[in-house]
Amino acid sequence: MKNTIEIAGKDILINGVATQIRSGAMHYFRIHPDYWRDRLMKLKQCGLNTVETYFAWNFHEPREGEYDFSGWRDVVSFIKLAQELGLMVIARPGPFICSEWDFGGIPSWLLSKPPMRIRCMNPVWLEAVDRYFATILPMLHGLQWTQGGPIIMMQIDNEYGSVGNDVEYIRHLYQLHIDAGFDIPMFISDSISSTTALSGGIPETLLTGNGRRRPVNFLNTIQALRPGVPEIVMELWSGVSHKWTQSGWLTHDPEDVRVDVESLMERKASFNFYMFHGGTSFGYYPGAVSDGSKYLPYLNSYDTDAPLDEAGNPTEKYFIIQSVIKKHCPEAFTEEPKLIPARDFGRVNLAESAPLLENLQLLGRSVDSVTAEPMEYYGQDFGFILYSTDLSYLPRRICSLKLENLADRAQVFVDGVSYGTIYRNDASQSIQVPTGKIQILVENMGRFNSGMGVHMHFWKGLTGVVMDGCRRLYHWTVTPLPFDDLSALPFGSLVSQGNMPCFHRGVFEVDEPADTWLRVPYGRKGQVWLNGFNLGRYWQEGPQYALYVPAPLLKQGRNELVILELHGLRGEPIVELIDHYDRAPSIALPLN
Repeated sequence: MKNTIEIAGKDILINGVATQIRSGAMHYFRIHPDYWRDRLMKLKQCGLNTVETYFAWNFHEPREGEYDFSGWRDVVSFIKLAQELGLMVIARPGPFICSEWDFGGIPSWLLSKPPMRIRCMNPVWLEAVDRYFATILPMLHGLQWTQGGPIIMMQIDNEYGSVGNDVEYIRHLYQLHIDAGFDIPMFISDSISSTTALSGGIPETLLTGNGRRRPVNFLNTIQALRPGVPEIVMELWSGVSHKWTQSGWLTHDPEDVRVDVESLMERKASFNFYMFHGGTSFGYYPGAVSDGSKYLPYLNSYDTDAPLDEAGNPTEKYFIIQSVIKKHCPEAFTEEPKLIPARDFGRVNLAESAPLLENLQLLGRSVDSVTAEPMEYYGQDFGFILYSTDLSYLPRRICSLKLENLADRAQVFVDGVSYGTIYRNDASQSIQVPTGKIQILVENMGRFNSGMGVHMHFWKGLTGVVMDGCRRLYHWTVTPLPFDDLSALPFGSLVSQGNMPCFHRGVFEVDEPADTWLRVPYGRKGQVWLNGFNLGRYWQEGPQYALYVPAPLLKQGRNELVILELHGLRGEPIVELIDHYDRAPSIALPLN
């Protein structure tokens, strides 16, 4: 008999039976594939019957027209594994996902295509979007519930009504799914109001709500807008994301979550925890947000104070949710989840070093550029970029350099000497330096992933440099530095580099791989690679002081660790592998 899913008034009928969807969000791209089964099983053991996941477009099409759905990117295998474990799936393929992920999942190579305007009926944007969906929808078609697969619902874009009003665009995306043979319910999710519903929804899609605390209020709003439709909280925010330089580690009171879940279970409404397990935004993938005046980049940790922590272990919230579900739904499957222990592997001595500026030609290909342009102009997506120009033809004197549209953090060197750092949040974007050979190293710390209605400048690097307030500087040598491959670096004996950027390398032995946490106790700011894998950044500003290392990234036997320290180590050249997270003290999320 063919599987069916139908909307009958407020009921979601799955194979003819009114079903409450109890879902949790976890993203395949934030979990090592060796741990997919563990995390999915723990979701089921909590009493949930559905897993929800975004699809990160930029994770699958890092270069235009070059798609990758293998290994860690094999979302089809993730979905099939969920089905094997008896879970239904809610798919949210984008093209925009927000999710505190770089550019909301949009590939940054699109920024090199003028006149690019994202998330609307702009022809240049639509060409790329249509090609993406023409690739991914056929892969998902046979995984629909009605085709014998586990996918019961699909989302159209994400929280669109909060940032735009191109309903024609939403209808275009909807029609792509219909033309591809999708016959399962489709929905929009947003902070529900009449404005967001009218700006970002169409009658053919279900309305679902996002938020925390008193979620029944979202449902009441949905009923006022569309009486008699299913009640679904698509994002029940059970935690909070974290940003660099924030004071403390924000937490969401578990008792608040208990109250929210109780209210939804009593109402027999469907819901999806965002996040149930956050995982990790490895490498350069964390996004950024603005508070209206400041740029706020997200951490690599996407722990989000979720029911399952970053390492996949249950928190107090997990057991609260499990008990509330069991109370209202005794037939729900629940089970004690298995803990994953972490190990302390001790210290790793960083016995070798390689200065960055002395090894540029081994790390990136330089190009001559009349003007200083953003990294996307040079075909670069992530990492660092170096702008060099020679002012030594001028008399030796102090001059002022203003960096235009700095994104995000620059170190300025003259004749191989550091003269300071400028961050895009600084009140002044100028620096006083002597004339000479100028080098400006810019770090991309993540593109905006939200606020798409107001942000228009998503490019990274610089758009120009002005000297003494009046003279634009031309003729640059630009070196993109994504640091995708560090194997050519000629490491030698450790030599102090002062406050200059320098790579440091250490090796260590592992008898049996296990989860661990990596911290650079005397680091100021930098990036970490383990066995060639980009773990992410560290910054003494906090609030994250240790990076999560899943066991599958370690090798039995010899392991190699490389860090890029941007400002010189403050003490011993060591890295520590510890058995616990290290972060700023917890502070409670303020009440709304």
